[in-house]
Amino acid sequence: MQIGELARRANVTVQTVRFYERQGLLPEPERKESGYRVYGEKELERLLFIRQAQALGFSLNEIKVILQMRGQGECPCGEVLIMAKKHLAAVDNQIRRLTKFRNELGQAVKKWERSGLPTLSAEAFCTLIQNANTGRNQKRQAEQD
Repeated sequence: MQIGELARRANVTVQTVRFYERQGLLPEPERKESGYRVYGEKELERLLFIRQAQALGFSLNEIKVILQMRGQGECPCGEVLIMAKKHLAAVDNQIRRLTKFRNELGQAVKKWERSGLPTLSAEAFCTLIQNANTGRNQKRQAEQD
């Protein structure tokens, strides 16, 4: 198949396929005499793997490491497990921050509704947002210490 069909079947753009090739995530494809790229099912499976790994939160660099290990005949399971644990911890942290923000936002909305005021100052919501990010800022500060 040509690049357009590969992109369509993987639900990505042609530019995405070319980008992955430049990044070394997809191997340089064979070419017809006309210069058109030619892909097979193996490349489609690899492209779908890349997209699924991204959807699970793996970075392109992490995916590249996994693919390189697999290409060398090594089982990347241990590396993937380490990466997955890091992503799980990050997701858990994000959920905690978002839950806190949701609760604070809910309280602010209730307070606004009880106040009977038709409008609320923009500063009130800006402060709420700023305070919600405090958890992330404290984490960064702790990591720097």
